Amino acid sequence: MSTPPLPSAPAATGGPEAASTAGAAASSPSPDRAAGSSPQTEQRRPWLTVLVVLAVLGAVLASVARGYYRDGPLEPDAPTGQGSKAVVQVLEGLSVDVEVDRHTADAAADLRAGRTVLVTDPRGLSSTQLAALAEAHEQGPGRLVLVQPDDEALYALAPDITRSGSLSTASDLSPGPECGDLSQGARTLHVPGEDGLRGSSSLYRASGEARSCFAAEKGGLVAGADRLVVLGSADLLTNDGVANGDNSALVLNTLGVDGELTWYVPSAGDPLGSDGQDLLTYLPDWAGPFLLWLLLTAVIAVIAVARRFGPVVVEPLPVTVRPQEIVLGRARLLQQADARDAAATSLRSATATRLADRLGLRRESALDGLVMALAPHVDRSPEQLRTLLGPTPVPDDQSLVRLAQDLDVLEKEIDR
Repeated sequence: MSTPPLPSAPAATGGPEAASTAGAAASSPSPDRAAGSSPQTEQRRPWLTVLVVLAVLGAVLASVARGYYRDGPLEPDAPTGQGSKAVVQVLEGLSVDVEVDRHTADAAADLRAGRTVLVTDPRGLSSTQLAALAEAHEQGPGRLVLVQPDDEALYALAPDITRSGSLSTASDLSPGPECGDLSQGARTLHVPGEDGLRGSSSLYRASGEARSCFAAEKGGLVAGADRLVVLGSADLLTNDGVANGDNSALVLNTLGVDGELTWYVPSAGDPLGSDGQDLLTYLPDWAGPFLLWLLLTAVIAVIAVARRFGPVVVEPLPVTVRPQEIVLGRARLLQQADARDAAATSLRSATATRLADRLGLRRESALDGLVMALAPHVDRSPEQLRTLLGPTPVPDDQSLVRLAQDLDVLEKEIDR
């Protein structure tokens, strides 16, 4: 009967701490290298930390000073120059019910209910949103007021009105006899030209039943059709621009004629706006400088907390470690893991290897061959030798200690 060959392992004798004997060199940091490899560090510069703290404090104070309103172009609660809080407050003072919507579905529902719906940024609407507003405008009695729409918005909502040019210089425009009630009693409108909220003001040409008003060279600043009004400049509704000329008369009479107004500000979170909306178009003017300031603050913070590393340490390899350290370390690991069988296997393998060398046997000899070769030299039966050298379980620490002692005695018997 053939038995498996003996495993090869390093020699070890003694108690449980010396259970896994190994005579090999390994790589491990030497004391000299550990002392010389510490990177050079520098103390943090206190002025950088102070600068970061001041920057964060300034951001907090700016947020508090700005208040708890949402700022942005034509935002109804924003008191800034680009906001429209003044227009909304005057309308509410005139008993106009002003409601703010940010979703197209809500604005379309208000159109069907007969309310006047002001669309502050038709250029930011997707084709799906424009189609929803056009359908609601056709089905319901509500009025639409569009602020500086582009060609796509006009094609969907006002096909009889087209863009005919722009007004790049600051101008005062007067109504003509063709305006009728489209002028809403305003005698002069003032627009800022290229410095406007959305750049140059837009001019429109009307056809069919539509009309234009406050004409310039290439068209009118205001145009109207059935239950629809187009305003060619967003500055007519801003806090900075509503008081110029008769802008307030046009805006207040146009928006408050029905007593019910929906102020629709397109939102990036609109479910209908996922096909073509650009999130950047809804960012306020201060978003760019704020993000730049935030990036600069982050760079300063990284510099403040960073440490400069020293030069690369050159180390000769390999480093020799004393075998005793490896033996004790591995023995402690086996002891902590209660790996008695692994320790016993290591002891038996090492003893079997040394015995085979002394008897002139090959190291890969089977256990039966080693037992037969040992039998004439010791006072033990083959069964006792097989139990001592074979894979017999070790139930406790005392048995492991006894096994190590018996293996040591067996080697000494062969030496005699």
